[in-house]
Amino acid sequence: MNIILLMVIGFLIFIGTYMILSVNLIRIIIGISIYTHAGNLIIMSMGHYGRHMSEPLIGKGTQHFVDPLLQAIVLTAIVIGFGMTAFLLVLVYRTYRVTKEVEIDVLRKESDNSDE
Repeated sequence: MNIILLMVIGFLIFIGTYMILSVNLIRIIIGISIYTHAGNLIIMSMGHYGRHMSEPLIGKGTQHFVDPLLQAIVLTAIVIGFGMTAFLLVLVYRTYRVTKEVEIDVLRKESDNSDE
């Protein structure tokens, strides 16, 4: 199971890197969002406690308790990732409304020409 999870994380990082290296601003935002999901999976993969337990449970005798630390960290990361994605989408929308372009190359050429 761990090798499948590592392969999924590696695939998400590969796709996120591919999307970030694109020239389209929307694809860059999607790549950053995919990086966020890969980071959440990495944090959740750290919760493996023993060979016989598949859930993040801490047991003392017959009593079992859920370890809330990983869940709290991932929940916080999800909220931060959603806020960052929403903020970046607003920035791209505003950039599109002003310049009518969503590609980085065109935006760089426009900013280089305005300096002269």
